[in-house]
Amino acid sequence: MIKLIADPAELVLDKSYYSGRIEAACRAYGTGYDFCRLYSFDKGSALIYNSSAVISGKCDDTAELQSFIMLNFPETVECPPRTAEKLTLLGYEKKHRTLFERKAAPPTENAPETATLMKMYEIVKASFGETELDMWYADMSHRIRHEVSKAYMHKNAACACVDFIYEGAAYISQVAVMPDQRGNGYGREMLEIISGELYKTGTVPRLWAYDDVMGFYRTIGFSEIDEDYIYIKSNMKYEGENINGRNF
Repeated sequence: MIKLIADPAELVLDKSYYSGRIEAACRAYGTGYDFCRLYSFDKGSALIYNSSAVISGKCDDTAELQSFIMLNFPETVECPPRTAEKLTLLGYEKKHRTLFERKAAPPTENAPETATLMKMYEIVKASFGETELDMWYADMSHRIRHEVSKAYMHKNAACACVDFIYEGAAYISQVAVMPDQRGNGYGREMLEIISGELYKTGTVPRLWAYDDVMGFYRTIGFSEIDEDYIYIKSNMKYEGENINGRNF
């Protein structure tokens, strides 16, 4: 049975990315916020975080898991492939993505530049489209204050976030370059600097990429190590309501 928990000690975590996301949200927010809710079941855990859901481990009762997801109706659902292949979620589309890892980083004397969040927001919005400032800023600044995440910039034109570190791996997200500055190598340079800094601490850089940008990460030294499907709300009609899909 999937149950809401108030004690993080009840979480059932493995060494996967999904457990890492749950553990990171727990470190940042604990159990005192309604928008960050933790759940456990016999062989895993779940997180409802703002408009996303993360499932870790294995849930034998697929019907219960589907009901749990549809009851909360998050914008996105992340879960291990063995779980995703059993789910049928009305109102969602599955999008393939690949997990990349950088095995080594070239030596560099440059240190990563800490991002100014308002400038980073400008880059993220220009690259990914509509992003609500208040929610994005509140979440980023909170996770940074609690030393869960770190935000970086390069040349005032590129940005990236180390979302969290778990089991010796740093998961990088929000990699973006201002549209009018693309083609200058800023994204590659920034990721090389961040990777070099991570390797100094024995931490391996990883990131998820959709199919249309996989070639870029291969050319700058990242290699595929895993894959999955993320569920994203579609624009189809569901129970009389229009579901506005939002990619990120």
